[in-house]
Parts: sequence; structure tokens; C-alpha cells
Amino acid sequence: TLTLLTSEHGIEHSLSAYHPSLPHGAGLIMISKAYFSYFIKNHGCDDRFIELARLMGMTDATKPEDFITALVNLQEACGVADLKMSDYGITPDEFETLMRNTREVMGIMFTADRVQMSDEDIVSILAESYK
Repeated sequence: TLTLLTSEHGIEHSLSAYHPSLPHGAGLIMISKAYFSYFIKNHGCDDRFIELARLMGMTDATKPEDFITALVNLQEACGVADLKMSDYGITPDEFETLMRNTREVMGIMFTADRVQMSDEDIVSILAESYK
């Protein structure tokens, strides 16, 4: 089965499903650093992350982690780096439930991932994103 969306969208959909006041884009921003860091730590398409960092203005990018720097710089420039899950009523005790919802409802979105996430990886991404 093919999907054109990343699992980041599946993870976020669980957030906004349980917290409808959370805009999808804001949820994506909240989890993006931890989400993409997971793939960088696990060497899922290193060359593409370097290319993305260069396309985002870091012309001297040489390592995948440069993408995270470029991503955070963009979020700061746009004034969205301080979005907080807690501002939308999300609490850490929900992370297991959110992970299960992600798997059950949006599981197809994980099929295109270059590195397959465990349930624990999803919970960790949520936990690392929490503020």
C-alpha cells in the first residue's frame, strides 16, 4: 500500500482528534523537531536532510542535523517555536492512548517511512515534543 503522507501527519491527527481546538499545522510544528530527529538519529535518508537544510538557506550544510537547525530557525523566524501541547490541554498521560489511536486510525501512514517506528518510538516523540 502506498501513501504520500508521512507518519508525522498520522501522529498529529491523534493529537487534534482528541483535542479539536488544536490546528493540524500547529500540531505538526510541535512534533516536527522530535519527529525528524528520530529519522536523523536512525539515518533515514541522510542525504535528503542535508539537501533540505541547503534548500532552507543553510548553504554550508554538511550533516543531516543541519536540517534540524534550519527547521528551528524557520520556526523561530515565523514566531511558532514556542507552541505548546499543554496550551491545548494535552497531557503526558495521554501519550499511550494517542499512540494507539495513531496506529489504529492512521497506521497506513507509517508504511512509507524509511525507518519503521516502534510504539515506544511514537510515545518518545510525543514526550520529547511536550512543553
